[in-house]
Amino acid sequence: MKVLVAMSGGVDSTVAAKMLIDKGYEVAGAYMHMTEGSQHEDAEKAAKKLGIPFFVFDVADEFRRNVLDYFCNSYINGKTPNPCVICNQTMKFGVFLREARKLGYEKIATGHYAKIDRTNDVAVLKRSENRKKDQSYFLHGLTTEQVASAIFPLEDANKDEIRQIAASCGFENAEKKDSQDICFVESAPGAYVEFIENYKGTPMIRGKFTDVAGNVMGEHRGIARYTIGQRKGVNMSFGTGEPLYVIAKNAAEQTVVMGNNDMLFTREVNVRCFNLLYKNFDKDNLTAKHRYGQVDVPAELFFTEDGGALLRFETPQRAVTPGQFVVVYDGDIVVGGGEIL
Repeated sequence: MKVLVAMSGGVDSTVAAKMLIDKGYEVAGAYMHMTEGSQHEDAEKAAKKLGIPFFVFDVADEFRRNVLDYFCNSYINGKTPNPCVICNQTMKFGVFLREARKLGYEKIATGHYAKIDRTNDVAVLKRSENRKKDQSYFLHGLTTEQVASAIFPLEDANKDEIRQIAASCGFENAEKKDSQDICFVESAPGAYVEFIENYKGTPMIRGKFTDVAGNVMGEHRGIARYTIGQRKGVNMSFGTGEPLYVIAKNAAEQTVVMGNNDMLFTREVNVRCFNLLYKNFDKDNLTAKHRYGQVDVPAELFFTEDGGALLRFETPQRAVTPGQFVVVYDGDIVVGGGEIL
């Protein structure tokens, strides 16, 4: 079987390619140029070391339309986006799969930590047993066809094992640091706001802090600077005598609503465009989480007529944030998920 590996130049994708070669697959590597200044040299060196063909895809225009526009517009519209989810949907398992098929490759592979169960010729996305590295949350938006076309060689591996394999093979990237969460924005404080302003060509619109009754409490520097549950970085003394947190944002009025910690908890979450990956789930065994770094907790799932869903958590959840994603599991199986409204 011919497999094209998405190679970033990092240790995970390099070892993923090595593992596939060892299993007898006909392997090649490819790099996607998605942003200005991105470099494929490390990935090309790794492919050369492995002795496999290497390709470069220039997909910057599609990345801009699919990911960068989404990222900036979400913040401007008062949401807190998750570009990794959208990038996986549209680019890594969308555009990359399309280009792989053009070259005659049957499957694509990445260095993601997740599993695909192909029992009875049905591809089911599952999370890695390595919970610290599990990335199934970011993959929940894939189509069933995309899941069926993918291979995740790393599955349950831990990072020390991966680095040991890389070192034993003499790969230069054996000790290369992991990439940051948002690859196109620096990790410095406030860098994403500067990115949005430069990308859009306009400064953030200033607005008002208000309380839940609508009383003005001060001026903010743009709603994109704040997210639900935030206290640190608000840089405003409201003189209320109690800690206040961001509990809501209103893009139409450019307001940031402040309230106490109790106001951040809810049991019910509305989701748009729920992507159902696994239909045969046990409704009494469901768990869900509304952020990547969380531990999933018991929840009920109800589908709505508009293609969305309602999630009812067993326990109240703090700081559920519009623009982030809820992901639902049946045990280790990814049932699906969608964007929080």
